[in-house]
Amino acid sequence: MTVSEAMLRVLRLGLLGALAAAAVAALVGYAVDGGAGAVGGLLGIAVPVVFLAVTALVGLVTVRLAPQQLAAAVMGSWLIKIILLVLVLWLLQGRDFFSTWMFFGAFLVGTFGFLALEAMVLYRARMAYVNPELGKDAGGGGGGR
Repeated sequence: MTVSEAMLRVLRLGLLGALAAAAVAALVGYAVDGGAGAVGGLLGIAVPVVFLAVTALVGLVTVRLAPQQLAAAVMGSWLIKIILLVLVLWLLQGRDFFSTWMFFGAFLVGTFGFLALEAMVLYRARMAYVNPELGKDAGGGGGGR
């Protein structure tokens, strides 16, 4: 499996998981705290879903770059996501249209769930850590750095 195929699979499974998680979060939120709980659950799932999608899209866009450039792009996207998270939390601060506890619970479950999904897909992808073809033209023994 190529990196592109793995990232597409992460996106596909992540979006399917997001639909299921959103439905469960809305139902649990509604049962716990009515409409505000449902909104809190949906918002809490939406944030990790967006983060998962951004990570996968950055992986897709930068797949042909050198590993150092890929790492820089991923780290840059993480920094942007953290800034956006702080901005979203600041904008939601003091609002009463959603349950903060349901938001927090759904956010935690969604974050750990989507991280586990991403790790599972990438673990099962069985991608090589080195390219044995790299370095053969230069008289190297392969393995490429």
